[in-house]
Amino acid sequence: MKKIFLALIVSAVVLSLSACGSSDNTSLSSQNRSAASVAVSSAQDSSTSSAAASSTGSSSENESSTSSDESSNEKSELQTVLEKVKSEVKLPDDMVDFDARRLKRVFGITEEQAADFAGAICTDGLKQDEIIFVKAKDEAAVKDIADRLQNDWQSKYNVIKNYDPDQVKIIENAKVETNGLYASLVISADAEKIKSIFNEIIK
Repeated sequence: MKKIFLALIVSAVVLSLSACGSSDNTSLSSQNRSAASVAVSSAQDSSTSSAAASSTGSSSENESSTSSDESSNEKSELQTVLEKVKSEVKLPDDMVDFDARRLKRVFGITEEQAADFAGAICTDGLKQDEIIFVKAKDEAAVKDIADRLQNDWQSKYNVIKNYDPDQVKIIENAKVETNGLYASLVISADAEKIKSIFNEIIK
């Protein structure tokens, strides 16, 4: 009898423990499903936010790139002068445009001094043709730029004066000119026409 009673008690305890385990598992399973649902929702929200941020960033970059391209495509005042000169005056074929590096190498003029510049120089070693227009950043820079252009004029004259009378004449007729913040030097057989185009645009 005692054995049967003990067996019943053991059975009851086992059933009770099983029920508790099942309840805990069900609760844990429910909690896990809830946590998983929250995690998925958070991941979706994060993905959506990242996509939106990426789209906004891409849009900003495109706008910035477009703005930069538009800015680089805009011609400066002195570049406009040079293009008009090229369209209306027959220049030597081997003239090359000035860039910031050549401007500094030939004249010693830096980008800190020049707000704008444009020009071209003959590179064949024979013709002395040279066109340079510079807009200085301030009055002090204008004087320094004009002095540097004058030094360039003198160097050309010293090199060619005993060799080519025609080139000497062209150089002798050229002179450094200033107008407000602008300084210029035009060494060319068509200097008067070139200067006229320059003065017409900057007036």
